[in-house]
Amino acid sequence: MRRLSVIIPSYNTAEMTLRCARAVLAAMPDTEVIVVDDGSTDGTAALMPREVRVVRIESNSGFAAAANRGVAAANGRIILLLNSDAMVESDALQKIVSAFDNDARLGVAGAQLIEEDGSPQWSGGSTPTLAWMIAVVSGAGSRGKPRVKTKVDWVSGAAMAFRREAWSPFSERFLFYCQDIEFCLNARKKGWDVRVIEDARVVHAMGKTIAADSPLRHDPAKLWPDLLTWGSAHYGKTWAAFARVTLMLAAALRIAWTKLRGRDASAFVRALKAIRKSAAVRA
Repeated sequence: MRRLSVIIPSYNTAEMTLRCARAVLAAMPDTEVIVVDDGSTDGTAALMPREVRVVRIESNSGFAAAANRGVAAANGRIILLLNSDAMVESDALQKIVSAFDNDARLGVAGAQLIEEDGSPQWSGGSTPTLAWMIAVVSGAGSRGKPRVKTKVDWVSGAAMAFRREAWSPFSERFLFYCQDIEFCLNARKKGWDVRVIEDARVVHAMGKTIAADSPLRHDPAKLWPDLLTWGSAHYGKTWAAFARVTLMLAAALRIAWTKLRGRDASAFVRALKAIRKSAAVRA
């Protein structure tokens, strides 16, 4: 069994995936690297070097399904899920593996995500609350400066490592987001610790895998309904019914404020419609 397997789900991000895989191999050459080509039409599989194992899914099935397929194919005792828009620094992988070697209770570990200019990104956090979701939807949450924290309830799936024993398959009911939150909270329920490895740094070009043509760093039409879907499962249907109305109001305010500033609000309009149509309350 390998010490480390790195799983890189990819959908039409061939060049980014190649850079990501090469950075992994340069940092730790004996690492098993698996690219899950999730129905790409840009020649992703053919572009990969021979050291990379490609798992091909014929039609696009989404991040959760691709990650599940990659983990099923891996043979490492530690597995790292890595976004194709991420670049590991030279010592990041060794620091992640060492963290697991030195702490038997550590079940899930996130890298410290950074911008290309070296400033920190949000790499994890506390269990989401309705107030936090309102801040995300309204835009108030985007104005804060990320705080570097190591003790967290969940870590970002952009660079998330875990012991094989802590793995449980991602739910495929999400559109794109919140699988990492659910996975980490489930691991904590099983008694595993979750934390960010502060000195394991990964440069993350946030949003390039899903919103490359947008000035936004995420796709609100997927994120906002996924927050409601996660909250419904975690807090219950009564909470979800109230949360849906509240998040719709927050979205309407975001749209009005965006238009008032003379900016394009179409992405938020689509996201509001997605919340309205969400099956989270009815499921």
